[in-house]
Amino acid sequence: MRVLICDGLQRQGVKIFQKAKNIEVLVREKIEPKELVDLISECEGIVVRSRTKIDGKVLKKASRLRVIGRAGIGVDNIDIEAATEKGVLVMNTPGANAVAAAEHAMALMMALARHIPRADESVRAGKWEKKKFVGTELYNQTLGIIGLGRIGSIVANRSLGMKMRVLAYDPYVSEDAAAKLGVELVSPHKLFRKSDFITIHTPFTKETEGLLNEAAFKTMKRGVRIINCARGGIIDESALYEAIKRKKVAGAALDVFSQEPPMESPLLNLPQVIATPHLGASSEQAQMNVATAIAEQMVDYLNNGLIRNAVNMPSMSPKMIEQLQPYMLLAERLGRFLSMYFQGNVRRLKVSYGGDLRELELAPVTNAAQMGFLERGLGEEVNLVNAPVLMRSRGIPVEVTTTFEARGYTGLITLAVVTDKGQSQVAGTVFPTPECRIVGIDAYRMEAPLEGRMILISNYDRPGVIGFIGTTLAKHQVNIADMHLSRIRSKGTAICLVTVDNPLSGKVLKALKGYGDIIEVTIIEV
Repeated sequence: MRVLICDGLQRQGVKIFQKAKNIEVLVREKIEPKELVDLISECEGIVVRSRTKIDGKVLKKASRLRVIGRAGIGVDNIDIEAATEKGVLVMNTPGANAVAAAEHAMALMMALARHIPRADESVRAGKWEKKKFVGTELYNQTLGIIGLGRIGSIVANRSLGMKMRVLAYDPYVSEDAAAKLGVELVSPHKLFRKSDFITIHTPFTKETEGLLNEAAFKTMKRGVRIINCARGGIIDESALYEAIKRKKVAGAALDVFSQEPPMESPLLNLPQVIATPHLGASSEQAQMNVATAIAEQMVDYLNNGLIRNAVNMPSMSPKMIEQLQPYMLLAERLGRFLSMYFQGNVRRLKVSYGGDLRELELAPVTNAAQMGFLERGLGEEVNLVNAPVLMRSRGIPVEVTTTFEARGYTGLITLAVVTDKGQSQVAGTVFPTPECRIVGIDAYRMEAPLEGRMILISNYDRPGVIGFIGTTLAKHQVNIADMHLSRIRSKGTAICLVTVDNPLSGKVLKALKGYGDIIEVTIIEV
């Protein structure tokens, strides 16, 4: 078997491949697209970093390819859907560079607090400006961490060692797990209001895009300092620029930008900003860890069939996949729906299987439910294999039960999340076509296709609400593809699940939320 290594890999990783039985290694550090297409047909495995793109055109020629290994976390340069259709496993190395990224964030926080880059530049220019660069201590300061995953947890641990007070926002971490770290779990509003330093360690998703925006900066205390070693786009850079100019933000240390390299960014003209060229994972140890991890994973898969850190496939036989695939898709979509619907901080997730599903091997389906539930908060880090581990690491127990009751359906999956604000629940089934359908939202019953872009509207059960919804969407050129209603007459409330063809602007949502009889409006994308 031949493994092609692109983009450069540390010597330790290359040696693991070379010593493995039945594997021939081909190294091309700067491979061009044409050569890649020519060579891919001869390879069972390929290793890439961020430079080489594995798209549909490349995969069409990959007649022997079994596995793509990404030496790192992000898989943006790999066409996952095309690889899955081709039957190619995609794996990455989450966590291998967590310490490096955490330590870089700590280094930037210290440099920001003590004006290190500007002071160094001043001395090199022949100056000795001690009074100009008076800094601030980290001792007794409050650090706000957005995202308490692997990297955020390491930052919390290091910061507590320096006697900082640590607050964190992460709806996918339980209060018990945060308490064990010595961290207080808070809302974004409280974190913004109380923090002297704010550091970001969350993936870039639709929910985190522009998370630190003009409104967020207005909420923060005057003199706050911002650190971002996560992903560009989480900070609204124009809003940050204005906040620094107004002296609301004392400074920012940025390792990532919306556009890289950020040559046109006005932030680079501000002396209060420290910038580094996406160095979070660039330590000798991290590069070695990533190289050895991907090499060991790929050798185990090619020689022994062992799957670890797979992005697109669980550990299942082909027969089992065929049997469970419709229910795994249903569970994933229910999990995704629930993640956009619940409120508060998660305490536990409950999964219930009813009817004929009791007879199946349900572990992969439960994994799919957890993956769908975590995707919004963790982005590319979560997959079918590591979802249960990520749930445990965040202190979120998963309760699985089976029952004969299926409400008249052949099989029924019910997902419920318990939070500090109560419980939210969704239920679904698979129709013979097969088609995923949602059949329950909390106490409301309905039967609607579970796919696409939807608006979930809760309202008082009064005349005119449905007409207002239709008129408002039409006014903003939003086409309704499907609409399903349900009500609880005794409570005087109802819900409306609307599937739409168009993206929804802020103006549409504002108009809907402004209607007196509408209680809540939630965007759901599954």
